Order: sequence, then C-alpha cells, then structure tokens
Amino acid sequence: MIQSCNLFRPKHQTTPYTLQYPSHFPAPNLPSTNELTVEGIRLGRHLFFDERLSGDNTQSCNSCHLQESNFAEPFSFSTGIDGVEGNVNAMTLSNIAWQQFFFWNGRVESLEEQVKDPILNPIEMHTTFDDVIEKLEQDAKYLELFERAYGTDEVTEDGIANALAQFIRTMISANSKFDQIM
Repeated sequence: MIQSCNLFRPKHQTTPYTLQYPSHFPAPNLPSTNELTVEGIRLGRHLFFDERLSGDNTQSCNSCHLQESNFAEPFSFSTGIDGVEGNVNAMTLSNIAWQQFFFWNGRVESLEEQVKDPILNPIEMHTTFDDVIEKLEQDAKYLELFERAYGTDEVTEDGIANALAQFIRTMISANSKFDQIM
C-alpha cells in the first residue's frame, strides 16, 4: 500500500508567546481562535509598518498609530491617503488586549475584525484585500513569514488580520507616569 506524502511531512509548529504584563493588570482578553505566537507576532509587526497595506503605498498602520505617541495619534482627526480628513482620530493601541469592543463607538467585538476596517476604509488606507494580497505575494520575505506563521505561504485576508491583531496585543503600556502613580 502506498502512503500519502503528507504522512511524511512534519506538522507545522509555531512558538507560543506568553504575554508579559504587570501583576496588577487583570487577565487580558485573548481569543483561543488566534493564539499568540512568536511567528504570528513577527509577521504582524512587519505588516503594521508596511505602507503596501494602503492603496497608494504611502501609509502604514503606524502612520496614524505613531509609536512615539504610544501607538496613538497626536492629531484631532486622522487623514487618509487621499488627503481626506476623517471625523475621529486613531485611538491608542496600547493595552488593547484588555478591550472587549473596538473603535470609539465599540461597533466591533474583535480586534481581528477591527484591523480590517482602516485598510478598506475609503477615508483611511483606501484599498482592497485583493490588492494588498497581490502586493504582498510579490515579496519573498512575506511568503516566508506567512509560511512560518501559518504553515503555508498563502497570503490571506484572515492571515493578515490575525497577525496584525497578535502584534497589536503585545503593545502594553506599563511604565508611563500614570502607570507609575497607580
């Protein structure tokens, strides 16, 4: 009897990541459907700073969620790739692992869904996932990062969203002046 080649293929393994946070913080809201892994977080970090997630390749997630501003936006309103100003600013991403609802109005219940909106929003990054996927598939580094994170080099909308959510959940503010007073 001839056995399938898949029987000899090693099972894809990732490295679990343990979120480190202060002892006075409650347990974070970490979904069992998107567990933190070193490989997923690494992919998410690359995506977060990549301007190819926008329609004209000029804006990354970090364009509004500025690292030097605690991953928040220091302006009253966000401005998208077409120079159009929105009616809200990009909220802080620090400590978002403890959120239950997302956006200023709480309209989304998962970070995995929330991260998709700015990419698709015509005022913000103004693109489609088909276009983003096409751009990322042209980059051998992304194919490798997807392979390491998910066991396949297939670039997908859910893979992008899951990786971004994993990375964002690691953004923890625990040593600000406020934290020190608390």
